[in-house]
Amino acid sequence: MANKKFIYFVSLSSNAAYVIKESLEKVKNQHEVAIFFDLDGARVLDQRYFNNRNSAHDNNLAKLLETALTSGIKLYGCQMNILIADGLQLIEGAELAGVVTFLELAYSADAVISY
Repeated sequence: MANKKFIYFVSLSSNAAYVIKESLEKVKNQHEVAIFFDLDGARVLDQRYFNNRNSAHDNNLAKLLETALTSGIKLYGCQMNILIADGLQLIEGAELAGVVTFLELAYSADAVISY
């Protein structure tokens, strides 16, 4: 199977762990993956999200994000996120991006998957 490019669009933080796990499987199969987090989904890339929570779920999510980054998955948080009034304080390794970046990724991808 030829290597493919996948872009995920995550608008709900509750979907983040599932998307990251699915992305890690794709990377294991030599595919290129990027995940664009917008709206509520972007919360998982915000440092304050982890600083304010200590549950096992959040620790698991932190580990998943770390694994995703070390596996070469690109993580993007929307720079114009209207649900986080004081802006995103991104975790290390994630990048701020806008609509143009998302569209460039989407147009070059073999598949765009939205959650």
